[in-house]
Amino acid sequence: MPQPRWTTADLLDLEFLLQQDEGEDMARLAARDREIFAALPVKEAADALLLRRWLERRQQAVQEDSCALPGSLWQELIFLFALAVGLAGLISGGGLAFSFLAYSGAAPVNVAAYFAVFVLLQLGLLLLLAASALCGRLRGANLLESSLLYRLAGRLFFWLLEKCAAAGQRASSRLSAEQRLSWAAHAGSLRHLRQRHGLLLLRPFFLLAQLFGISFNIGVLAATLLKVIGSDLAFGWQTTLQIDAAAVQTLTQWISLPWRLWLPESVPTLAQIEGSRLILKDGIYHLASRDLASWWPFLCLSVLCYGLLPRLGLLAAGLLRQRRDLAQFDPQQGRFRQIVHRMRTPLVSTAASAEASKGAAASPPQEAFAPKSKLSPNEEIPPVVVLIPDELFAACPTDALAELIRRRAGQQLRQTMPFWTLDKSEAEELASLHEAMAAQGCKDVLILHEAWQPPVQELLTWLAGLRRAIGPQPMITLALIGRPAAENLLTPPQPEQVRIWRQKTAALGDSGLHVIELC
Repeated sequence: MPQPRWTTADLLDLEFLLQQDEGEDMARLAARDREIFAALPVKEAADALLLRRWLERRQQAVQEDSCALPGSLWQELIFLFALAVGLAGLISGGGLAFSFLAYSGAAPVNVAAYFAVFVLLQLGLLLLLAASALCGRLRGANLLESSLLYRLAGRLFFWLLEKCAAAGQRASSRLSAEQRLSWAAHAGSLRHLRQRHGLLLLRPFFLLAQLFGISFNIGVLAATLLKVIGSDLAFGWQTTLQIDAAAVQTLTQWISLPWRLWLPESVPTLAQIEGSRLILKDGIYHLASRDLASWWPFLCLSVLCYGLLPRLGLLAAGLLRQRRDLAQFDPQQGRFRQIVHRMRTPLVSTAASAEASKGAAASPPQEAFAPKSKLSPNEEIPPVVVLIPDELFAACPTDALAELIRRRAGQQLRQTMPFWTLDKSEAEELASLHEAMAAQGCKDVLILHEAWQPPVQELLTWLAGLRRAIGPQPMITLALIGRPAAENLLTPPQPEQVRIWRQKTAALGDSGLHVIELC
């Protein structure tokens, strides 16, 4: 089955819809995603295809509500930018060429000046780009990361986005604490967008630069050909240096090497070069019109070969690289696998058990992930390593915890480990976790934590270090519980506490970290 083809707009919509799901009830999300899965004609599809179908259904739902998605806005902006850049290139190239080709009959068009402005200047820019790419390759960096121009363009683009977020955050300083946390979460999302999709969002500006170069050269060629067809142009060359016509012919032979074998008549001959040399004291009246008009094919082909074609090549290479990077999009990262898992896992109507809810208000039956006995052989529950704070580790009931994790997170507890212990350093604990995940065949990590404790910076820093240690693919689930009761450790948290935790962790910009209520 062919893999779905992703676009930058699709990824932006995916990130936006995932952000919209932050803070929503897990049971509601599970029911919604399972409904999407049930409506699919093919149930045994690959994860990437399931994620694409989920996105299509979510996009359709948003559009039915007459809401604009960031992907469509991005496409419209890029189209408008491309249109403006294309027109600017045509106008600037054509206008500059017309000004150079202004010929009143007294002084012919200077071949050297035309060649320097419309060929050598572009060659210099291309050589600078090639040198930047070579230096970046030696350092192991991408062209867009090593090029000063495109780095500045990218920083300007993301700087404007962050300034907008910062302005909103400053404006929210007079608002409630919840709204300030929401703005901090949006700023974190922008940082995450830059980290995950920075090159995919920056490369369109590289492509726009090539589009400007292409339209500029088309404008130059169009203006030159129009002037040649519609007027009697004369081209000549002159120099103060003691250079003879033979040296100029040698130079033109080298320059015309790409097309000389196919169009030999486009290169001025030695006699034509001698006949178009301008000597100030002699004027131009003794020069033959045929010799003065022999340069325009050479100049047009020079612009074509050294200006237009390289830009077309860079545009094609950029498009292919963008397509290749999009094809390498990995649906196995972070929350993407959580979406697919919710789609594949059947739901059952269940009520909180008396043991798990003792000491708390009774909750109505809700939709939850099915226990393993309800799953088909092709829908096994993924295993997970559970981290428990050291002070709760000994008192935590493993069986009840495993049942809650299976019901609320749709995962199977494979091993429990304490963290923030006194006998191990943070690095040793992370190394032990990495070994346990490899030994148990677990891709994900679940962290048990008390919601009533505030999300201090120390814990947020630890979560960022955990992500660096285990890599971008594993999903990190922060499962929150309430204050321990006299005979029950696993109690429901307060909704307000869960909301604060979600907003604070969202500021980390980690798409693979999500917060759930365990009870």
